[in-house]
Amino acid sequence: MPDIHNDDGDNIAEMSLTERQMAALEEGGEIVVIFHTPQLLRGLLGERNGSFTLHKHADRIVTNEPEAVKVYAGLQKAIASARRMN
Repeated sequence: MPDIHNDDGDNIAEMSLTERQMAALEEGGEIVVIFHTPQLLRGLLGERNGSFTLHKHADRIVTNEPEAVKVYAGLQKAIASARRMN
C-alpha cells in the first residue's frame, strides 16, 4: 500500500490503490476519492463522508486535503474492525 503525503511531504496515511489508479497517477493524472460510511454501519460508526484528490509529485502520492485523507483512513480501519466483530 502506498503512502499518501501532504504538500509538505509529511506522511498522512497508507491507502490501497488499484493498478489502474496507480497507472493514472504515473501518467500524471489525478484521482478523486469520494467516500461515505456504508449505510449498514452508520448506526455503529456514525456518518463520515468527504472527498479528496490524489496526484503524483516526484516519487510521492500527494493530497491537498490531508484532513479528508485522515478521515477516510480512519473510516477504513473502523469498517475493517466492524467486520471482524461480526
